[in-house]
This record gives sequence, structure tokens and C-alpha cells, in this order.
Amino acid sequence: MYKINKLLWRWTKQDDARAVRGVGMSLDKPPPAQLNPLKAHVEQAEPKSRPPAPAQRGNLPDDNGKNAQALSRSKTQLSKPEVPQPPKPPRLTERETTVPPFDIQDIPAAMRKEMMPVGAKLMDRWFAGELNYSRSEDDQKYEINQDGKPYPDSMYDHGIIKMKWVLGFRRAREQYEDLVNERIYSSKAASAVRQIVARYMSFGRMYLSAWGICRHDIRILHKDFQFQYVTVDGTFEQKAKTALRQSTAHAPDGLTAALGSFVINAAISEIEYDFQKRIGVVEKIVVYVKDSYSFQGELDTTSQYLGHWSRRGVAISAATELANLAGSPWIDFPVVIGPTQALSDPGKVYYPIRNRDFRQWQRKHNRGGDFIVYSDFNTICLQRPIVVHF
Repeated sequence: MYKINKLLWRWTKQDDARAVRGVGMSLDKPPPAQLNPLKAHVEQAEPKSRPPAPAQRGNLPDDNGKNAQALSRSKTQLSKPEVPQPPKPPRLTERETTVPPFDIQDIPAAMRKEMMPVGAKLMDRWFAGELNYSRSEDDQKYEINQDGKPYPDSMYDHGIIKMKWVLGFRRAREQYEDLVNERIYSSKAASAVRQIVARYMSFGRMYLSAWGICRHDIRILHKDFQFQYVTVDGTFEQKAKTALRQSTAHAPDGLTAALGSFVINAAISEIEYDFQKRIGVVEKIVVYVKDSYSFQGELDTTSQYLGHWSRRGVAISAATELANLAGSPWIDFPVVIGPTQALSDPGKVYYPIRNRDFRQWQRKHNRGGDFIVYSDFNTICLQRPIVVHF
């Protein structure tokens, strides 16, 4: 087992860790008060422009901690229409009476102790949400829930993730700079911009505000005016780098705990038309994060492993992680770190957590909502406008 050393922010091996039989994590704690649908969805108005051009490339501060796939949320989609009933717990022993209980809803508090407050906020929101999940990959893509209906407004969050926070992590900042300095000028981006410009040409306006057309709703802006993106910890190369960093003992950081792999998007904010020259000019764009917060994936013993958790934080079983990466079935056991008497010490017993545990909690309480995350956004006035012919 490995725990986070908070001074060095590295995994440190725990030689006194051993399996504990006859105990299990609880799913019994009542769910929190349900999220108020009227307050859950907050529309975003376009902020005042701020000139600033994209940050220049240069030396960037290194991450405070690195990614670990053990904390990444699976991006594979739910393929079965029903979440199976939780397996029957193992026969209990007298030992269980000496072990303080640990409930799945205690994980956000443990995340805060590991300095992952943003990830904790997202998980708190998931527990507080109404029952909401997608039955298939296509449904997830089009934001269709288990009832075949569009996600309700309460399943969109605009307040937790901030671009300033995201860009405080080096790997995210590098991808952001690649997007605003290079990718938005690619041939693929130009083709997407040309289609958008042509679509609204019939309005006959010299100037068109995308925000005005979208009624200041970033969901509509993303659907109709998004034209380019970059991934963070999402490509094969990025995942390979993450695995390499993990193998060198770096612990996961708050970005991993909150978003795992995610996308930074660019969308058109304004278009100026010159009908004589038959060109459309884009001088202002917005850049933001969109991600889905869910616990999708397989529901058997290969379900995505999210680490061993206790009230004190997270530990990682290397054997479990390797089995998970290989897609091999694996039987999980709670683990105690410390001497035998540590069993009665709250937080010394660490329980294995997988995506399926959250699905089982959903089934038990008829609550828990997968939701779409939108960050706030940066408005960028381009020093080099995007010009396309129509």
C-alpha cells in the first residue's frame, strides 16, 4: 500500500499494511438534502472584454502533485439499463465491532484532508443531486438521462470549476496555450468557423454577437459556436506521461481528483461580416472547460478502481491498480495500516472504492446525479483575427 506524504507530495510505501476480513464500507448513511433545482443552474452573462492576449510560452511552475489513474473517473459509459443489486456482504466477525464505521459519503471530507477541495465539492454535489445517469455512450454524448429525457437544468453546474484554478496546473496551462496560440488557427478550426459564419450570414448583420443569439447561455453557445478544443490527460500520449509520473512516486493532485481527463474548448464570441469582400472576421473568442462528472463503467470486479479511502484520506494498492489497468478481475479487501490495535482507531482502516459503489448507492437511495460541468470562461481578444471566406 502507498499513502500520500503531504510534505513531499509523493506516494510513500506502507510496510505495515495488511488486509482486513469481515468488515465493509457502508452505503447506509441517509443522503443529504436534495439540491435545489432553482439554484443549481446559473446562467452566465458575457463579462467585460479584457485584452490579453494569450499567455506567452515560457517557464511554468511545476504541478504541486501529479496525476494518478487511481483517482480518474472512468469515461466509458454505462452499458446496462439497470444497476445490479449490491452483492451480499461477507459474514461478519467480532473484529467488525471494533472498527469504526466508514460510509461512502465520508469520502468528500477525506478528500479535503488530502487538499482536494474542488474534487470534494463536485462529489458533494453528486450526492445531493436527483437520480440522473445515462444508459449508453450515445446518451451520455447527447446528455440524455435514464428516462430518455434531456438532463434537467439542475444537472448543469457553472460555479465550482474556475479557469484560473485549472490554469494553475502546468499540464492544463500548456494545453490552453497550445489551443489559443496554435490550434484555433488550424485548417480544421477554420473549416468549423466557416460553417458557423455561413450559418448566420442570412441575418444580414455587419456585426453578430454569439452571446446575444444564445441568450447568454453557455450551453447553447457550446452547441452552436464551439469550433476547437484540446484535451488534458485524455490522449494516449498524455495518459502515458501520467502513468510515468505515477511510477516515479508522485501523488495525484487536485485537478486529477476533480476532473480526471477533460476538454478545454474555444467558442466564437463575436463575428464581423464584410459582405463586399465576402469574409467573416472573428476577433473575440471565449475559452472554457466542459466535462461530465459521472461514475460510469463496468459494474463487475473490473469496475474502475478509485483507491482505498478512510476518514484520513486515500491509499493505493499497487496490486489492485495493476489488475485494474490490465482489465483483470480482482477481489478487494479493506486494509489496516498500523499495528493490530489500529483497527479501533478511526481512519486507520482503508476501504476499496470503485465506480460501481456509487452506482449501488444510487440504486439504494434513488439519488445521486451525474451532471455536466462548465467552468467560467476567459474572453480573449485575438491579436491575430481568424478570417474566413464565404
